[in-house]
Amino acid sequence: MTEHTSGNLLTGHRIRAALGITYVADETEDSSLEGLELLREAEQSIVLSCGTDWTLKVNEGNWPEMPAWCWPAESWAFREIEEIGSPGIDVITSTSSLFDSTGENFGILLEFSKAWVTVSSGESLTLEIKHKSSH
Repeated sequence: MTEHTSGNLLTGHRIRAALGITYVADETEDSSLEGLELLREAEQSIVLSCGTDWTLKVNEGNWPEMPAWCWPAESWAFREIEEIGSPGIDVITSTSSLFDSTGENFGILLEFSKAWVTVSSGESLTLEIKHKSSH
C-alpha cells in the first residue's frame, strides 16, 4: 500500500460508503475503531488508520480485503458507518490536515455539503460527525 498525504486522495471524490475497521478477536471487549475505509465510486478505496506513533496514516485500500496490518484477518471486522455516503455526506468538498504541537499529522477534517467529519488518530481512531446548521 502506498501512503499519501491526507487530502490528496480525497478532495472532490464521491464516497459511496464508509466502513470502520475493528479488532474482534475478543468479543467480550468493546471493539474500538482502528481504521476507517472510505469506498470511493469506481476507484480504489482509501484507508485512514493510526500509526504506531499515533500519527494519521492514509493509504490506498484493497476493498473488500482487510488491510495487511489486520492480521490475522479473521480477528478483524468491518462495521458500517451509516451516515457517511448518504446524500449530503457523500462528496468531499475540502480537506484540512490536523497537526499537533510538534507538526505531526494526527488527523483530518473532511468537509461535505451537510457535515464536517473529523478523523483523529491516537491509541485508536476517533470519528466525529458534526452536521452543518440548515439556516
